[in-house]
Amino acid sequence: MKTQLIHHSTLLFGAGVFIAGLLINMIIGRRRFNRRGIAGLQLFSSYTKWLITTRLESLCNLIAYLLILAGIVIMACGWYAHR
Repeated sequence: MKTQLIHHSTLLFGAGVFIAGLLINMIIGRRRFNRRGIAGLQLFSSYTKWLITTRLESLCNLIAYLLILAGIVIMACGWYAHR
């Protein structure tokens, strides 16, 4: 019974991490989409805002991809340990 609980907890945690990564990625994509003008280019009011925004979004995107990968690995480990 205890191993069954650990298995489900691992799968739920892995799924939560995976979904968190997808949500972060989706939020960043939506922000980039809403920033685009009629020509399809991202519009910023100043160079400083462009620099800070793009760097922060790149860092958050990297974190999101790492969360997605970690979620997949955690779920795979939980599934493999249960077998």
